[in-house]
Amino acid sequence: MLNLLNFKNYKKENVLSLYKMWNDEYGFIFNITEGLFKRNTYGTPGFLEENSFVAIEDNEPVGFIISKVWDYPMYQESFQGIGWISLIFVKKEYRNRGIGSTLLDEATNGFKQLGITKLYLGKDYQNFFPGLPKDLKSNGAWFSKRGFEALYETNDLINLNPQGFTASLKEYHDNREYNIHLACEKDFPRMQKFFEESFPGRWVVEFLDYVKYGGNGNEFLICTNSLQEVVGFCRLGTNETPIEQIGFSLTWRAKPSFVKLGGLGPLGVSKDYRHNNIAYNLLITGLMELKKRGCHEAIIDWTNLLDFYRMFGFELWKTYIYTQKNL
Repeated sequence: MLNLLNFKNYKKENVLSLYKMWNDEYGFIFNITEGLFKRNTYGTPGFLEENSFVAIEDNEPVGFIISKVWDYPMYQESFQGIGWISLIFVKKEYRNRGIGSTLLDEATNGFKQLGITKLYLGKDYQNFFPGLPKDLKSNGAWFSKRGFEALYETNDLINLNPQGFTASLKEYHDNREYNIHLACEKDFPRMQKFFEESFPGRWVVEFLDYVKYGGNGNEFLICTNSLQEVVGFCRLGTNETPIEQIGFSLTWRAKPSFVKLGGLGPLGVSKDYRHNNIAYNLLITGLMELKKRGCHEAIIDWTNLLDFYRMFGFELWKTYIYTQKNL
């Protein structure tokens, strides 16, 4: 007999072992570690413990669903009324028995009671995926039957040989002086000002979380102008970066086939300084830094700028489908 328990009524240590059944089937593609699972659930303020469920049959967990909303002090108009299905999974031998539908219906009802009017698959803060992975595209029909709509796609790109990468910086078109360097703690105030002015929203929260969890700047390249103002940045990291400080490009760093993965992104330049080779030079400097740190692979996440990144040896790795449902 099937029984659903919300995560609040299921022992936390048991919740934190649910990722293992995912890995039994998909770990060779998308390997979830305990640290990643913990960060993306209990380590995220928007995690809805009472609206995330585990399916139990014969006293054994056979599936689960993880729900989230935006629950950060920084108000985000675009996230109001939005709910996220961060992850849903049912063991292969228990599929086609209505368990996935039961999990989804239970979570959907809970979202409605919270006033949520739109659901996304993935794309949440501290997400596993920015959408439905194309590797699991057979699941698209399942979600479509339940009212979800596929919108458009985004990609993760990979460079399989950063150790062989070599390139030179380009001259800046405006002939001004710029300096690209790794950040340090004394840079944090001007970095925060840069994010709040140039990229208000999610990237501000990501930066503040990075600082909150002990980041020292080693995961950020910044570009400063002659006035020492930050005008651009590129986030980076490696296998050694603490789980609380990684960007989304390092989500799958535990994939068994990776020797030592490096991550780049996000990358951004202030509006008034674009089309000036700053992004180009930030990316070159980032790749050279990953090379210095001994990385054998590098990923750039969540982008459609394939032509730009191909100049730096990146090719398509994974594709995700933005998928939503109006409630």
